Amino acid sequence: MASINNRWHKVKLSSFCDVIMGQSPPSSTYNEEGKGLPFFQGVKDFGRIYPSKRVYCTANTRKIAEADDVLLSVRAPVGEVNIASERCIIGRGIAALRVKTRNKNDQRFLYYLMLFNKKIWGQLRSGTTFEEITREDIENLEVFIPENILERHKIAEILGSLDDKIELNYEMNKTLEAIAQAIFENWFVDFEPFKEKLIYNKELGKKIPEEWEVRKISEFFDIVKGRKCDLLEKCGDNSEGCLPYLTIEAFEEGAVKYWTKEKHPFVEVEDIVLVADGERAGKILRFKMGVLGSTLLMLKQKSENYDLRNYVFLLLKDMEHELMRHRTGSAVPHLDKGYLANLKIIIPQPLSIIENFNKFVKPIFEKIILNLEEIATLRSIRDALLPRLLSGEIRVKVDVEEEFPEETKKLEDIGRKKTKIQVSLEEWLRHG
Repeated sequence: MASINNRWHKVKLSSFCDVIMGQSPPSSTYNEEGKGLPFFQGVKDFGRIYPSKRVYCTANTRKIAEADDVLLSVRAPVGEVNIASERCIIGRGIAALRVKTRNKNDQRFLYYLMLFNKKIWGQLRSGTTFEEITREDIENLEVFIPENILERHKIAEILGSLDDKIELNYEMNKTLEAIAQAIFENWFVDFEPFKEKLIYNKELGKKIPEEWEVRKISEFFDIVKGRKCDLLEKCGDNSEGCLPYLTIEAFEEGAVKYWTKEKHPFVEVEDIVLVADGERAGKILRFKMGVLGSTLLMLKQKSENYDLRNYVFLLLKDMEHELMRHRTGSAVPHLDKGYLANLKIIIPQPLSIIENFNKFVKPIFEKIILNLEEIATLRSIRDALLPRLLSGEIRVKVDVEEEFPEETKKLEDIGRKKTKIQVSLEEWLRHG
C-alpha cells in the first residue's frame, strides 16, 4: 500500500462501522406467509448481491439488519457477503455491518471492501464443530480506506453501476423467461390454439389435442451424465484448447471458475442441463457452453430433423418442483434418472407446430443468451477493477473504454444484437 502516498489510511473496522451479531429466534416464530420480517439464517440464504426471501419471522428481537447493511457470513463458509435489501432479522450465521455515517454510498463501499478482504477471514476462523469468526475478529480487522469520503463514494459508484447493470440483466431474463413460459402454457398446457380438437387420453388422464402423441422423453433425448475433469483455475477464453468447466455456479452466478482441456461431454448453449446431485437435484439449467461438470447431466437431442429443446426446456421448467421431489438418496440427494427417462411427454403432431412455436420463443431465448454474455463481460470488468480500486493501485477516475478495450467492443457488439432482437420481441408483443 506504500504507493498510495498517504491518500489511504489503516483503520480497525470497528472505527468505520458497527457490528451486529445475529442470533436465531425460536423456530416457532418462523412462517412462509409473509408475517413479520424476512429472516436469514446464514450463507445458504445469500444470493448474488441480495439474500433470497424464504422464511419470515415474528420474533421480538434486536438482531435486526437495516436496508443497505452489509451481511457477512460468520459460520462456514465464512466471509461471504450480501447487502440487505430491506429490514430483516439475522440468524447466528450472519453479522450485519453498518457504517457509522449511515450513508448508502459508504455502505456500498463497505460491501466491496469486504469482498476485497474476503480471503482474510479464512486465516481468522476458529472452532471445531463449526468454523466461525467472532465479533472481535470483525471489529479488529485492519483495513485500508481512502481518507477522502468522496473517493470512497466514487469507488462505490463505479463498481455499483456495473453490479446494477448485471442485476438488471438478470431481472430482464426473468421477465423474458416468464414470457416464453406464458406462451408455452397457452399452447401446450391450456391448448388454447387447439381447443376445438381435444380428446380424452387415458394414459395421462386428461384431454389433449387429437392425434398428438404421448411418448417417453428418452425416445427423443439421451441422458448424459457429467464427469470430473482435469481442471485449470486460470484459462482465458482464447487460450488454445481451453473450455469452460460447467458447474451449478457457472449457470446460476454467470462466472466460470474452472477450465479444462478435455472435450467431453460437451454442452451446446441451447442444450438442457439438470442438476443431478445435491440439494438442488432436479433444477433445470440452460444457456452455457462448455464441458459438463460431474454434478450435472444433460439431455442431448437424438435427431437433427427437428428441435424439441425449447419445448422440452419449458415443459421441464413447468414441472421443476415435481422433478425435485423425485430424488433418491438420503445423505446426498440424487435426481432419479429412471423417472426422468420414463417421463411421459406430449409430442404435438405434426411437428410443424413445434417449428411455429420456436419462431415465437427463439428471439426471446436469443436475447436471454445475449444478456448472459453481457453479464459475463460486465462481471469480468468488475472483477478486474475491484482489487485495483480497493488496493489504491488506480485512482477512481477510470475510463472503462481505455482500461478494457476488448470488453467494451464486445459490449457494443452485444448491444447491437440485442437491438435487432428487440424488434422481433416488440413485433410479437403487438401481434402475438
